[in-house]
Amino acid sequence: MKNMIGNLIKNNVDLKDSIIAASMLSAAKEAADMYLNSTLTSSTPELRAIYSASMGQIVEGHTALTELSISKNWIKPYSAPVEQLTCSYDESKKVIGNNK
Repeated sequence: MKNMIGNLIKNNVDLKDSIIAASMLSAAKEAADMYLNSTLTSSTPELRAIYSASMGQIVEGHTALTELSISKNWIKPYSAPVEQLTCSYDESKKVIGNNK
């Protein structure tokens, strides 16, 4: 069933695993920001503990996904800044070119 759904999605949309991972990293960052804000502004210690625990889980998931992305060479955090910028620029040109 899992492969069937995956094949249906991939047949209709050109999604690479690297794009999905980047989207998940972005979503995890936003979730961590939200939970950090909620933790800092919560009115009771109990609520603060709940938000803090959830934020810890999100950070752990983000860390695992970051490690996977680095091991698969989807992101290259140790490259020179100019190389990272060039890579991002080239990827954006591909995306814009595909949408014309």
